[in-house]
Amino acid sequence: MADVDERAEPTDGRVARRQRNIDAVLDVVLVMFAEDAMFPSMEQVARRSGLSLRSLYRYFADPGELREAAIARNDEVARSLTRLHAIGEGPLEQRIDDFVSMRVSLHSGMAAVFRATVANATSHPRVEEARAHNRTMMRQQFERQFAPELSAMADERRKTVIAAADLLTQLDSIEFLRTFRDLSESETRAVLIASLAALLTD
Repeated sequence: MADVDERAEPTDGRVARRQRNIDAVLDVVLVMFAEDAMFPSMEQVARRSGLSLRSLYRYFADPGELREAAIARNDEVARSLTRLHAIGEGPLEQRIDDFVSMRVSLHSGMAAVFRATVANATSHPRVEEARAHNRTMMRQQFERQFAPELSAMADERRKTVIAAADLLTQLDSIEFLRTFRDLSESETRAVLIASLAALLTD
């Protein structure tokens, strides 16, 4: 593969070309994740992206850094999938339906990267840190969506409900239902809706 010498371009052109190359490479890694390639090598990514291996190493020090960057890039997509309209407002039944629909859709859109995150977390501390942060944000989102019901509960009851609902609605649990129990999206939604309704109205 031919290398383009970015140093020969004006500064603005170099920056733009570099960012385009990085974005294209990260998109290739995400495609490879979707193909169940959890640990793509630099050589594989260079071959798939059309970028030379020398250029790839100019952008990323090693395969771990490359995979971390791809996972982080997909977090931008995840944020758009986790939005809830008028969070904490409206009838309980509607809020449960909206919340569960969002979480199941999030899993469907993020399943490949979620699996890659799990696979890489043990050997890449920053991936594990980001995963822990996302889990915390997801729990906090539950608390905001169902604040009216939670605020009416006694302390111990509230802690129990939050812990149980958090367990039910994290991506790990949805992955279990979809992949290991082979439930469809609609079946998974039904399980989660019934479970949250029981927790929040008991």
